[in-house]
Amino acid sequence: MASRTPQSPTPKADKKRAEVLKAAAKCFRKSGFHQTSMQQICTETGLGPGAVYRYFTGKEAIIEAMVEEERRQARAILLQMRDAESLPQALHTTTRVFAERYRAGGDAGLMTEVYAEGMRSKRIGAVLRKIEAEWVMGLTNILRVAQARGQLDASLDAAQTALFLTGMWDGMIIRQHFHAHDDPNALPTFYETMIDRLLARDIKADNRKPAAAPASLFSELDQRIAAAQDKRQMSLI
Repeated sequence: MASRTPQSPTPKADKKRAEVLKAAAKCFRKSGFHQTSMQQICTETGLGPGAVYRYFTGKEAIIEAMVEEERRQARAILLQMRDAESLPQALHTTTRVFAERYRAGGDAGLMTEVYAEGMRSKRIGAVLRKIEAEWVMGLTNILRVAQARGQLDASLDAAQTALFLTGMWDGMIIRQHFHAHDDPNALPTFYETMIDRLLARDIKADNRKPAAAPASLFSELDQRIAAAQDKRQMSLI
């Protein structure tokens, strides 16, 4: 089919193709998918339009290739989880992998660009839905094995739990982007604690006081609210 991404027949071509993807990702992070032109991508790669179009038919083909790379990495993560010694270890490792991967290089912004385009483009959306289905099915199977081993409450719906965990990781990626100035370990550590609570078979209430939220999380917001209140009070005088 003419719209499909051309195949790279040699290692040298594969390397050039990877360079185009890297340059395009940089442009997408900076300007967004729709604001980035193919000419900008060509300039970033240092290649002429003919060379770039040899590997990709257009921006949609480029973002489709990015999605396929996401699919490959998702499969690798599932294999690591499957081979882990225990479910807690698997989920903790996955939490750290996502946190570290998307913290570097502004990949959280690129991820949102890709998913937003998947809502507009049937072609990209179809690939994303396939990745989502494969991921949720793979994680569901891992959770069912854990239930059989007594590592997860058997009364939980494994598929719904897989969706919950996936949504939690997605949320962590976005939240840490907006709290990049905070302790980079704080959010993943908290998520690991929540995972442990989810996996606990018997949770008993205790008399401990709830932990205070990190000061850095709300200090800026508190300052803005206080400043707005002061300004409002001054206007009444």
